[in-house]
Amino acid sequence: MYNLCSQILKREAGLLETVGKTQQRVWNAVVKREWTGFEALLLTMDRTAAELEELEGERKALFRDLPGFSAGEDHETGFYRFITSLPPDEHQVLAAAYRELKMASLRIRINNENLLSYLSGIKATMSAFIESAFPDRKGRLYSRSGTVRPQDMRCMVLNRSL
Repeated sequence: MYNLCSQILKREAGLLETVGKTQQRVWNAVVKREWTGFEALLLTMDRTAAELEELEGERKALFRDLPGFSAGEDHETGFYRFITSLPPDEHQVLAAAYRELKMASLRIRINNENLLSYLSGIKATMSAFIESAFPDRKGRLYSRSGTVRPQDMRCMVLNRSL
C-alpha cells in the first residue's frame, strides 16, 4: 500500500510541476501579448488538468481503501491515520510528499488567481478607456448591425489608431 500511495503522490507532484511551468508560460504570453501558440498552451493545460483530476480520483479512492478508514470520514484524515501506522521513515516520506502536493496545489491556485486579477484589471481599464474615448456611447459597445452588445472584453480588436 505504501508503494502505491508513494507512486500516486509522485505522479501527482510531477503533473503539478508541469501545470506550474505551463501556467508560467501562459502568464508570460499574456503579459508580453505573444499570442502565437497560445491555444496550444491552453490545450496543454486542459490535458494536464484532466490527467491531474483522474490521478486525484485514484488518490482519493486509495485513501478510502486504506486500513482503518471509516465511511463518511474525510480522505485526508484516513490518510494521516494510515501513515501513523507505518514505520517512521515511510511515514516521513509520505507525509512530506503529501505536504508538498498541497503546497504545489496552493501555489498554482494563487498564481491562477493572480492571472485572473491581472486580466480583470485589464478589462476594467479597457472599459474605462472605451467609455472615456467614446462618451457618446455611454459605455456601450455596438455590433456591426448597430445593436447594443454587452461589454464582454474577452476579445477586442482595434482597427484604428487613436
